[in-house]
Amino acid sequence: MQLIRYEAARTALAAVHSYDEVKDIMDQAERAAVYARQANDSELIKYATEIRVRAQRRAGEMLAKTPKATGAMGVGKSALPEEKRTQPTLAEMGVTHKQSANWQSLASMSEEHFEATVEAAKDTAGEVTTAFMLREAKKVMPAKASKSVKLVSAPKKGKRAKERMAELKAAQSRGVSMLCAYARLVVEAIQSSDSFTEEEMRALSELHSAINKLGGSI
Repeated sequence: MQLIRYEAARTALAAVHSYDEVKDIMDQAERAAVYARQANDSELIKYATEIRVRAQRRAGEMLAKTPKATGAMGVGKSALPEEKRTQPTLAEMGVTHKQSANWQSLASMSEEHFEATVEAAKDTAGEVTTAFMLREAKKVMPAKASKSVKLVSAPKKGKRAKERMAELKAAQSRGVSMLCAYARLVVEAIQSSDSFTEEEMRALSELHSAINKLGGSI
């Protein structure tokens, strides 16, 4: 019976044409998830939470195609009188800006990535949460490089290079390898990260290139 309801919900989601229809399915899935937890029904929890996230993704697809209602300078309420507007605002739809951003992030995932992540969530967590899905979506989203920080390669000549070389040699004379200490910090940072920004990837690429130029390998 649960499988039949699950398939029916999938079919309904594919056929919806309005946000209100998606919201109705989302609310039903939420109520089913609450009931499933109370009944300790693990299978229903998986189905209900998956449908809820699929409904959020469908809502994100709709919102991504919806013209934004803007006011003066693109901020605030719509400049058009309410009776002349054909598209409701997020507030009128009962959607927060955070929800809109999260749902559109889910919608930005490729079909293959989304489906694989849904299965991974059910296998590892026993349910499909929005937070789990968003973490996976973030891994493939183009990272925005920081505009306030410029990535500069370490100079091989000049005063700064000589100062760094002197510091490294002084540490080595004391039996301390600063290079090893820094390398371990980098390794720990890499192992504790779920994803990397564009700036971080550039830095790691430079590190890789620098080691290769010295005849080493990673």
